[in-house]
Amino acid sequence: MAGISFRARLLLLLSGLVALALGVVILAIFLATESSVKRNIDRELGVSERVFLQLLEQRENQLTQAATVLADDFGFRQAVASADENTILSALVNHAQRIEADLITQLSPNGSVIVSTHDITNADALLDLGQGHNNAAFGMTVVENELYQLVAVPVRAPHLIGFVVLGFVINDALAVELQQITNTQISFVAHRPGADVIVVSSSQGLVDDGLRQAVEDEPSLYHWLASIGLRGQWIDLLRETDNQPGTEMQLHVLLTASIKEASEPFAPLQRHLLVVALLTMFATMLLALLTGRQVVKPVRMLADAAQRIGGGQYDQPVHYNSRDELGQLATSFNQMQSAISQREQQISYQSNHDLLTDLPNQRYLAHYTDALINQTSPFGLLILNLNNFTQLNDMFGQTICNQLLVILAQRLQNMASDSFWPARVHGDEFVVVLNGDIEPSIAQIDGILAAMSPPLKLNGLSYTISLSAGLAHYPGTAQDLDTLIRRAQFARIQARGEGKAYGVYQPGEDEPHMRKLAVSAALSEAIANEQLSLVYQPQIYRNSRSVGGAEALVRWHHPTLGFISPMEFIPLAEQSGEIHQITHWVLARAIEQLVQWRASNSDLRMSVNLSAADLSDAGLPEFILQLLDSQQVPPAALLVEVTESAMMSDPVVAVRLLETLRSRGVGVAVDDYGTGYSSLAQLRGLPADELKIDRAFVTELDNNKQDQTIVASTIELAHNLGMKVVAEGVETAGVWQALAERNCDILQGYYISRPMPAGDFANWLAEFNYSDYSPEQMTQEI
Repeated sequence: MAGISFRARLLLLLSGLVALALGVVILAIFLATESSVKRNIDRELGVSERVFLQLLEQRENQLTQAATVLADDFGFRQAVASADENTILSALVNHAQRIEADLITQLSPNGSVIVSTHDITNADALLDLGQGHNNAAFGMTVVENELYQLVAVPVRAPHLIGFVVLGFVINDALAVELQQITNTQISFVAHRPGADVIVVSSSQGLVDDGLRQAVEDEPSLYHWLASIGLRGQWIDLLRETDNQPGTEMQLHVLLTASIKEASEPFAPLQRHLLVVALLTMFATMLLALLTGRQVVKPVRMLADAAQRIGGGQYDQPVHYNSRDELGQLATSFNQMQSAISQREQQISYQSNHDLLTDLPNQRYLAHYTDALINQTSPFGLLILNLNNFTQLNDMFGQTICNQLLVILAQRLQNMASDSFWPARVHGDEFVVVLNGDIEPSIAQIDGILAAMSPPLKLNGLSYTISLSAGLAHYPGTAQDLDTLIRRAQFARIQARGEGKAYGVYQPGEDEPHMRKLAVSAALSEAIANEQLSLVYQPQIYRNSRSVGGAEALVRWHHPTLGFISPMEFIPLAEQSGEIHQITHWVLARAIEQLVQWRASNSDLRMSVNLSAADLSDAGLPEFILQLLDSQQVPPAALLVEVTESAMMSDPVVAVRLLETLRSRGVGVAVDDYGTGYSSLAQLRGLPADELKIDRAFVTELDNNKQDQTIVASTIELAHNLGMKVVAEGVETAGVWQALAERNCDILQGYYISRPMPAGDFANWLAEFNYSDYSPEQMTQEI
């Protein structure tokens, strides 16, 4: 470099170093910007995915609520129960038009299609949906080459008579609506190997560019998106198969965002950096030395800002007050940060507030109460429900009712304060968190109901409403939100049943209710898990001085609930319909045991109790007779016991069933006689062989004159009607003697023996000696 002065070389060297430094910084900013754009897009897609799934879930819940209201409609259930396809289809169409359903199907309880507006190829999937076996697809499926969101609810009258399935088409308009909320393009994609791909998208341009062909292969899809300047999020909603090779149905959602749009806030940065680089490259060494530090510092500041934005930090603005390009670039950075922050705040707000009323939703309620519980701050949780919401919905429709709910929410919002925090959970259920101790919370309820109860004015009309409320308090009655809500609802329902406007939960009030629910839930598995057993109480026939029969009594020992009395679970089994399965099990086990005992005692007879629900089972006589025939047991060896009250629920049906059994040789006994409301005329018409006096008249028979009169007249009446008399509750020798004096035929009670398992009964029977028990025998011997 001879001929070039040191100054020139120094200038060249410094210029090169400055140029190199600027190049490195600019490259770092470009790389950081590109990385930040990708991370921002991925973050926005992730947020959009969560919001999208929440929206689908909320939509599914709203559609299910609408379908449930439809299924509970009396007119609709009456149409379904008619079993006429035209009537059912007409009712389905008329009712479904109110909620704008596009597909309507009714299934039988076993899943077969009764009527449908569309060709249903996979009814099993609809049955699973109706039985609550939902998948992650929010009820979405393809019907007749269109995408639908289905909801299915059971129809009960009061037992299950079928399922109603309502479908709502997933179209481009819905996709556009979801796109406006999530701020990303949404495409629903459904395809099956060998069939056309179904695409519903908020962007017609995306479909025109070849989306149908690109979705055939997921890896190539991302390359295709990148080639058209997009970045996407692929969500698998459903993979279901018909158990045939090559028939797997796949349902996906594609969320896409434009890389170009995400990069636009950085475009000024890139342009300005190029300008700065060109100016710096042509500046003199002196200018580089004097201004280099001032140039590099803001560039590094911007690079740091880009990295912070890429890391999700939007709260620290770029402080660079200048009118040059770097100042404009800093301003662009600050504007970009503000826009992203506002968008995330909007998404966060929507995820925590009810879309209809703008009140905090259940998610926000959980966060709010968790914070209070973590701080051990006392508060009351007040549940508010519209008692006549179903009637209003049936009369005026969902649109009017939604507007009424908005007015109610405004009333609650007007009362909001630091100690009054309202929220909407779902449907017509509102929650108010009353901060503070329980006494002030209770004092506020009357005022809240008074402010909420005036008729609602809408479009010149007045709508009368009826409210009920329930209060539970933390920490006195519960330690978590779910328990608080459940107990507040319990207090509300209990108060409403008593004709009160509100109720306050007291500790322990719902324990019987919870045990009742637990017993009901466990009933269906009691037989399958071999938790039921039979015990047998002997019956002594005085005339033959022998054990002539035994009464089979069911017992239930649950591994966690312990011993459950028949008085506790039989009524629940009658309500749930499980009683028929239990009765069949008892009959089968009792007759099997009778076969073993009759091998050594041919005259032994087995008594089995029937419930009121059993008397309406038209197939029960045939079941009993087939069971006796298969075990080669004569019908006379079996006696069925029914109570007076059981027969009085439907006397005609009960008498017809008992006459069928009695005509085939099965014995019939009227159990607990004297505690019901049957008349002598009804007693005369009952097809009964035995009359069983209730223990209430027997246990004090030897000392109670009134009981003696009642028992004596009952025995005489039964004998005159040609019936034998059984006395249960024989617990002392004195009672035995009193019954013997009044010519009672059959004795049963703890004086003779408690109910025993089959093995103990057999041992007791082998050692039985009439003289050891009968006070009559003792008197003769003396």
